[in-house]
Amino acid sequence: MNKIRKNIHREISKLTKHFKNTKIRDLHDSNDSKNKVIELDFLTFDYSKQRIDKKTLDYLVKIPDLINLKESLSLLFSGKVKNLSEDREVTHTFYRNQTSDGNFPLIFAERERIKSFLDQKQSGYSFKNLICLSIGGSRLGPELLNEFLSLDNPINIYFCSSYDLDELDDALHQCLQSETIVFVSSKSFETSEIKKNLEHVKSWFSEKPEINFEDHLYGISANVPAMTNYGIKDANQYPLLDSLGGRFSIWSSISLPAFVNASYESYIEFLQGAYLADEYTNNTPWESNISVLMALLSIWNRNALDIANHGIFPYSFKLRSLTKYLAQLSMESNGKSVNFDSNVSPFLTTPLVWGGYGIENQHSTFQWLMQGKTETSCDFIGINNMESGNLDSYEMLLSQVLAMTMGEENKTAPYKTVRGNNPCSIFQLNNLDLKSLGFLLALYEHKTYIEALILGIDPFDQWGVQLGKKISLDAKKDNQFLKPFFSSSVLPKS
Repeated sequence: MNKIRKNIHREISKLTKHFKNTKIRDLHDSNDSKNKVIELDFLTFDYSKQRIDKKTLDYLVKIPDLINLKESLSLLFSGKVKNLSEDREVTHTFYRNQTSDGNFPLIFAERERIKSFLDQKQSGYSFKNLICLSIGGSRLGPELLNEFLSLDNPINIYFCSSYDLDELDDALHQCLQSETIVFVSSKSFETSEIKKNLEHVKSWFSEKPEINFEDHLYGISANVPAMTNYGIKDANQYPLLDSLGGRFSIWSSISLPAFVNASYESYIEFLQGAYLADEYTNNTPWESNISVLMALLSIWNRNALDIANHGIFPYSFKLRSLTKYLAQLSMESNGKSVNFDSNVSPFLTTPLVWGGYGIENQHSTFQWLMQGKTETSCDFIGINNMESGNLDSYEMLLSQVLAMTMGEENKTAPYKTVRGNNPCSIFQLNNLDLKSLGFLLALYEHKTYIEALILGIDPFDQWGVQLGKKISLDAKKDNQFLKPFFSSSVLPKS
């Protein structure tokens, strides 16, 4: 299989040669650009501002068949893909299935528990504040959803993970113990940041001995014994499949805290959008399959055009944390170069993913994008709906795309010249609703998986992250561990 990938890499290198001085403006002026727009019920994907021609695209869309993508997608949706290095099944797509097929019954049992909790809203919750102790995928997904859903929220929701506890203290200062519940969201229930925050919350509750902390404590984890050992009652536990990766866990009870101000029906709508993206990705020809095209464009931009960073810019305030979520999805999944069989990928793998809320970036990082020496590929995400009040914002998005891709030469004042030529794609959402969000996020998930298959790496492990955890634990156990590597002036003060 690695021989096939080397051949693909070689062909891409051949195609690269005639692209060295190619301008997006010239490509766009050809009749070919009108064919690079895909319209679906939830969104439109426009990749006409990518630096790619028909000859190259015709080759790229053959790659999925070369790596047997159809079979790999079938395995993914049937739960037969494995995270080889950790010997675990990959099960995140089962969390958005609409009906149970008998596989993984825990998922639908968990869904009933989510419904039971969220249905309390009808008669009124017994709490006013919810503190969610979570980190990584257990935080980024729910926090994105909470901001997306946030309007007139009767329940205050605080996400906390900082190791210095300042974030948690800021939240606790706004709460009373009698009005507060705590969710500990951690797949392993062994993360040091979460343990430290949990101990701090316990200490805070102990200031009110008349309150039984266990009545206010909930857990979401694959480690049921650990939840029990920490005093979380069985009725307050939400068990996860051990095979569910943290960065793919947004579809599970990990997102329960984000929906306390919404409803169970809202949660199901979110899952429905993702399920429809599963169906779409599995059944759509490669040349018009958005997930596939996103993966192919990413590999082309990184390997043919040598673009090492990718900006994602949502133009809706409700999606302001989308980039952080997608950055983890992409870089923790595909930020590696060797697979379980010790084969080194012949490709340059995932670029740095960065960005943020587009309007704010216009007045900061876009200057670098427009006139710096580093090229960047970009995704712009906006809402094109007269009823949403986002039309001005969407028009602004299109203007920035034009500036970044087409540029403008000023011969009399060269310092005003904007080179352009940054490859950009546009996602135009038709509505700002949960189904559309679920559909969009699942497309990015599938893009990440497909990209990993082409690169020849496992997107479901994260051994680089694990080394960082191991070293921090070693340093915690032995206060001399760090001493040989750092000057005494920068070591922790005793």
